[in-house]
Amino acid sequence: MAVYVIGMGARGREGLSLEALRRLEEAEVLIGGRRHLAHFPDHPGEKVPVQGPLEALLDLAEERVKVGKKVAFLASGDPLFYGIGKRVLERFPEAEVHPAPTAFQEAFARLKLPWDQARFFSFHGRPLGGALLELSLSPLSVVYTDPKNTPARIAQALLEMGVDARAHVAERLGEEDERVRSFAGLKEVARETFLDPNVLILEAKGPLPPRLGFFPDEAFEKRMPKKGLITKREVRLLALGLLALPPDGVLWDIGAGTGSVGIEAARLAPWGEVYAVEKNPESWPHIEENARRFGALNLVLVKGEAPKALEGLPAPHAVFVGGSGGELEEILRVSLEALRPGGRLVVAAITLENLLAAYGFLKGTGLPMEGFQVQASRVVPLARYHRLEAQNPITLLAVRKEEV
Repeated sequence: MAVYVIGMGARGREGLSLEALRRLEEAEVLIGGRRHLAHFPDHPGEKVPVQGPLEALLDLAEERVKVGKKVAFLASGDPLFYGIGKRVLERFPEAEVHPAPTAFQEAFARLKLPWDQARFFSFHGRPLGGALLELSLSPLSVVYTDPKNTPARIAQALLEMGVDARAHVAERLGEEDERVRSFAGLKEVARETFLDPNVLILEAKGPLPPRLGFFPDEAFEKRMPKKGLITKREVRLLALGLLALPPDGVLWDIGAGTGSVGIEAARLAPWGEVYAVEKNPESWPHIEENARRFGALNLVLVKGEAPKALEGLPAPHAVFVGGSGGELEEILRVSLEALRPGGRLVVAAITLENLLAAYGFLKGTGLPMEGFQVQASRVVPLARYHRLEAQNPITLLAVRKEEV
């Protein structure tokens, strides 16, 4: 078998290694974008432009290989960095890969900016989602964009989260109309239009915010006059620890209220999903506003009453029950059935009736149970002095579903 995957950088053919050029000369079939193929007008082999599904091109390559021909796939930069290399190797595991500098490497070189501390994000054909939160928490970021998720759209989304950054946009690297521009802040980027393809580089301004426990209760928009419809900060921190949600995990936040637990969980699981289940229509806009305000784009509002509203949701890694509407035992039963093996279920009980119901049900499962009563007091001013103001006691009960 002779299949080659050859990356091409901003310098095109001139930037290829001698070995990559030798493999191209040997190849009898070239498969690549029209821009890549245009660098080899005198090549005698069959030239197949990339258009439509990649699967069809892989089938064509397999047909050519079966009759003894050598095939070269041409790609941009490093084919194994958000490129076609993965798909080609799945079909042809013995294929050779010859990488070239990627677009972001070329951009950093133009800017004379070291990139060893950079983190990488791709919104190419993907929703912004929780990755936008990770982007806001990164000191130096490389962002691959597309015609929908443009630098301007990404900048606007970050600004709405209260995030600002220095920015650089590298447009059409290696082309005659190449352009690399720097911006002091995201407001400038949000007003601009950019040529495709482009790469966005962001440098954080000032210290980065912490991931957990950063938001006081007053920062959340809440239903009025019922100010109590929020899981207090002290309880949130303990509950999130008990939930042990993995970074790519799925959480059901049942009886979401203002969404405070789900939003903090979304910050801990940027690659996962949080389903905030809430039956009260007057709470829905507050959950959505809080999710937008704190960058929890991976939080999905489920408008309905549990347990019925839980039908069809992805199986959770963790479940938090903060409200039950009188259906606590059925909610716990459905949640435990849906919970993935090894997942954790946490109940926050305010009333004695819910505490007794939750304790009785969870004890009846035979699963090891742990619990805490949280009775925190906050320091508040009193004239020239300060006193301790007691918060309502909350009991947290937690169980872990057995592994299969």
